[in-house]
This record gives sequence, structure tokens and C-alpha cells, in this order.
Amino acid sequence: MKTVYVLSWLACALITGNTAAQETTSGTVKDSVSNIKAVVINVKKPLIKNKIDGLVYNVQADPESQSKSLIEMMKKMPYITVDPNENVLFKGNTNFKILMNGKETQLLNTNAKEVLKSIPASSIQNIEIITNPSSKYDAEGVSGIINIITTKKMSDGYNASVNFGTRFPKQEQNMGFSMNIQHKKLGISAYGGGSLTNQPEIEYQNFQQTSSDNLRQKGRTSNKGNGGYFNTSISYEIDSLQLLNVQLGMNFSNSRSKDGLDSYFFQQNALAENNRSLNNSNSRGNGFEAAANYQIGFKNDKSQLLTLSYKFNTYDYHIMSSTDVQNLINTSSYTLDQTNDNDNSEHTFQVDFVKKIKNVSLETGVKAILRKNNSGYTSVPETLNNSDEFMNNQNIFGAYISTQFTLLSLNFQTGLRLEGTQTKVDFTSTNTSVNQNYLNLIPNISISKTWKDHHTVSFGFSQRIKRPGIIRLNPFVNQSNPYFQISGNPYLKSVINNDLMAGYSYNKKINLNLGLSYSFSNKVDLKVSTYDPDTHITKTTYGNSNKAGRLGLDYYLSYPVSKKFNLSLNGNAAVFFISGIVDDVFIKNNMFTYTLYLSANYQFEDHWRVGTNIEFMSRMPAGLQKATNAYTGLSFNISKSILDDQLSFSAYINNPFNTFRKAVTETNGGAFYQNDYVRDYYRSFGININYKFGKLKDQIKTTKRSISNTDLAN
Repeated sequence: MKTVYVLSWLACALITGNTAAQETTSGTVKDSVSNIKAVVINVKKPLIKNKIDGLVYNVQADPESQSKSLIEMMKKMPYITVDPNENVLFKGNTNFKILMNGKETQLLNTNAKEVLKSIPASSIQNIEIITNPSSKYDAEGVSGIINIITTKKMSDGYNASVNFGTRFPKQEQNMGFSMNIQHKKLGISAYGGGSLTNQPEIEYQNFQQTSSDNLRQKGRTSNKGNGGYFNTSISYEIDSLQLLNVQLGMNFSNSRSKDGLDSYFFQQNALAENNRSLNNSNSRGNGFEAAANYQIGFKNDKSQLLTLSYKFNTYDYHIMSSTDVQNLINTSSYTLDQTNDNDNSEHTFQVDFVKKIKNVSLETGVKAILRKNNSGYTSVPETLNNSDEFMNNQNIFGAYISTQFTLLSLNFQTGLRLEGTQTKVDFTSTNTSVNQNYLNLIPNISISKTWKDHHTVSFGFSQRIKRPGIIRLNPFVNQSNPYFQISGNPYLKSVINNDLMAGYSYNKKINLNLGLSYSFSNKVDLKVSTYDPDTHITKTTYGNSNKAGRLGLDYYLSYPVSKKFNLSLNGNAAVFFISGIVDDVFIKNNMFTYTLYLSANYQFEDHWRVGTNIEFMSRMPAGLQKATNAYTGLSFNISKSILDDQLSFSAYINNPFNTFRKAVTETNGGAFYQNDYVRDYYRSFGININYKFGKLKDQIKTTKRSISNTDLAN
């Protein structure tokens, strides 16, 4: 008994100091225990966890997630950059897929930028950055896959968060929510949001020079819009071996824009045409999706899972524009009215089977996507001969096998995916059709090795498919600008991309990730612009006569200088090799590029946090004939959390020293040179408010496999 007393006294002395120990000596053990203060052990979670097919960024482990939107956080993540127009790039490429909790959602296919801006990073658990997707994923998505994880281990009870953000002088307001509820065998997860935009008038200019002519255009444009989205997932555990999951989602968007344009066309330095046009455009989109997943387990083998899945989604998009054109030289005028209706629907059926055979994890499955797209467009006056009806039916049938195993202390992930595509395009008014049927066998292999729990090296090879979507296939000719015509090409074919990659990571106090990759494609469907000297019109469409390659180094470094001060660096350096034939002329657009995003943050004692971000982006290729100018950005932010970090406020200012930025795009067309720029707002202010509440105890279950159509392309 005396021994127990002495040990108790020593424990009290170690925890509470001499005062508690003295009290224990003169009193009882019970009295001393009452004076013991709470001991909090803070274990810092690593920001990055390596996977054989990529990595996982722990958003909740990054303190900045409490005050930033998801798209702002993405600027800090390996392999990801965000351009000045807030478009997300994956290894410098716009062709990749975004999933939400492992599932493809329609709203991220149709309006990803606005959705990512409205989601608070505090509601996100992890971001999976999949650089070498396994064969279980659809073969579409050239660069890779970004999987946004919103759910975590959740228990009986609920948790929720609401957020609000605003930015000006570009007036943007967004609000959103996320919620998780668990009651016994029933679990519900939901998220949604909405946005309002009212962007003031900005200026833009176009200048085009040919051997004998030149065109100068000065314009002003403004727009207003609103949009919203809602998605929910409901899971019910029928018994220990059966799980049913249902997902529902809907979204909408509306937009109104005004555009005034003055055009001056010179021939032999003499003013030949002077037009003034005013365009009013209205667009609206509506989408709906529903899915069901039924998972079956097996008593005799817990590693076996069979999942049956079905998904339906539809999206309708309508554009109506009216353009009044006045010729100031001969005082003639006309009005051009254009309408374009797109109706898209899709049914998906899928079966997945998972089993572990000794040390080999096996996944296999089959899938069918039945897709129907209709596009009807009309123009008035009909003398422009620009009306047609476009129907595109596409069926995709796939089967895959994927394995993971360890051999000679190396981790392997390898597999094959077979996809057959049937595409039929009909132009009913011209009684013509295009049929495309092709079969692709897509290999994948990843190899990695980890030692001392801190060092990881990886190697991989994969092929991916890029199918042309309805925007690229749609032959509708946009003639809002009388000197430029833009249309799709219904005869485009799919593109195969090859990707070789190697990586190294070190994760301890310092987080370091390096990725070296080389990707290349033939017959890429890039935009091609040609100038017609007879009509003085520049026509832009898509063609398959191009080659593209990228040799790049992607890097990421996070260094905690102290417990309160942290630095991080994210970026890439790459060489693009782009070539093609335009009007029987061979053109090259090879370019060295780089991006760099430097972030510094300091945490004060009373939950105040301040930070600054500096970003650089070099001149970038924008296809075969185009390039954009360089970009430099600077921002400052401050945030405060109260109520045990449940309620947070943040404010920021971007680019405080410059009101506007001139975004320049240069086009070298062989027979012409074109310089376009937009004088857009650069300086901006904003605030964000986020509130989290609720409590959970037991984990919500969801099916291990579900439908994720990662093949869609714009």
C-alpha cells in the first residue's frame, strides 16, 4: 500500500508540479487528484500521405483551411495550380476529372469553378491527388483525378457547417452548408450552396494584322448571374452483410450578359468598315442526378464485396442571344438572333467485385454508359444558313481488372481496362450522319517503395483516353462577333495520352514531394484558327492534326520554421512540345513554363492568424497557335477563430497595389497575327464566415464501390 502511495505521489509531481506533490504528502491521494490540471497532447498530423497511385493532402491538418475556400487551398497542393481566371490545372493541363467522395457529380462537370469557390475548405477532410489512376477508373481524364473527401468517421448524432463569403469590386456572394446525420443504421450526408455574381463592366480589345488588312476592336462587357446546387447521400445498413446507398443531386445556373463592340477594319491603311454591335445574351442550365448502390458482403470471406450500381443524370442548357449590328459608314443595320438548346441524358450500369487472394488484392468489374445528347440551334435571319439539328448517341462498354500486391519489398498496382465506344452523330436537316466505333485496351502500372517510414519513391506508366464532348462536336457557329466565327467539329476522334512518371517524397518535419513526368499524345483535338481574305473572317474550330507533349517537374515543400510560423512552396517547371498543320503549313508552339506559389503563415496565441501568398506564372501555351502572358499575384489574409474553433472569420485583400490587370492572348496564324486582351479587375477584397457545430459518435457506413463516370470531356 505504501508503494502505491509513493507512485501516486510521483505521478502527481510529474503532472502538476511540486504544489500538487506537497498537497498529496499532507493530505490524501484523492485530494491531490482533484488538483491535477488537464493535460493536452498535441500531435501534428502530417499534411501529405503517400499512396501508390498518388498522394492524399490532409486539408484539416492545414490551419489555413479554417479561413479559405477550397479553390484557394488547391493553390497549395502538389501537382495543382490555379490560373489568374481561377481555372484549376492538373500538371499544367485542363483535362482531368474531379470526384466528390469517389463519385462523379454533374455539378463539377458543368460548373466546377463556381462550386469550388463556394465550398469552405474547413468542410473538406482530404484531397486525393491521383496522378496514375488504376484500371478501376474510367480511362478518361488525361492528367489524372482529384477526389474531394467531405466525409469522415461519423457517429450517432450530427455535425454541420454553414459558410458565407463575399468579394468585391467584382460582386460575388456565395453561401453553402454541409451536414452529416447518423441514427443507428441510417446515415445521411448532404451539402449544397448558392452564388450571386454581378460583375461590373470591363474593357477588352482585339487587334488583328494580315499582309494587307488590319482589324481593331474595342469592347465592353458585363454580366450578372446566379446558381445553386444540392447533393445528398443516404446509407442504410440492412444487416452486417448488406448495405444500400442512394444519392440525389440537382443544380441550376442563370446568366445575363451585355456586350458592346466597336470594329474598325482597314484595307491598305484606309478605313473600309466601321461597325458597332450590341449583344444581349441569356443562358440557363438545369441538372438532376440519382444513383443507387447495393453492396453485398460474404460470411465466409470478409474480403469479398459485390456491388451493383445504377445512375441516371440529365442536364439541359439553353442560350439565347440577340445582336444588333450597325454599319456606321453606309448607315445600314441588321439584327441577328441565335438560340442554342442542348439536352443531355445518361444511364450507367455497373458491377464491381473485390476479393483478396493471399497477399493479392483483386478488383474487377464491368460497366455500361448509355449517353444521348441533342443540340438544336437556329439563327434569324435564315439567309445566314446557320440552322441545324444535331443528335449524338454514345454508348461506352468497359471491363477492368486491377491488382495490388507486394513483392521483394516493392508495392505494385497493375491492371488492364478494355473500353469499347460507339458514337453516332446525325444532322437531321442535312440528312447526314457520322459513325465512330473503336476499341481501346488501356494498361496501367505503378511501383513504389517506402523505407524508414519517411522516404518513398514511385514509378508508373499509364494510358488515358480523351473523347470529344458535345461542346467540341457541336457544329453550331457563334457569329456574335461579325469578324470571328467559332464552331465545333462533329468529325473529331478520341485521343490517346501516354504518361511516364517518377516521384520522390519525404514526410517528417519537412514535407517534400517531387514528381517528374513525360506525357505525349498524337492527333490531339486542339483549336485551329484560319483567316479568309475574301470575307475577312477568322474561323476557329477543332482539328485532330496536332501533337502535344509535356516534360515537367512538379514540386512541393512545406517547412514549419517554428510551432507558429510555417512556409510552403508549390509549383512546377515544364517544357511543352506542341505542333500541327494549319492550311498545309507546319506550326510549332514549344515553350518553357513555370509556376510558383509561396505561402507564409503565422499563428498567434489567441487564435489570430495572418498570412501572405505570392504567386508567379510564366507565359503559357494555350493550344497550337496561342499563348497567354505572364502573371504575378500578391495577397494578404487575416483570420480569427472563437468558440473552440467552431466559428471563424477571415478577411483578405488580393493584389492591393494594382486596380486592373491586362490579360493578353497572342495568336500566330501564319497568315495573320492577333493580339487580344482583357482589362479585368485585379485588386479585390473579401470576407468569409464559417460556423461548425454538432457531435457524432459512430461511423456512417457507405458502399466501398459506386459509379464514377470519369470519362466526360468538354
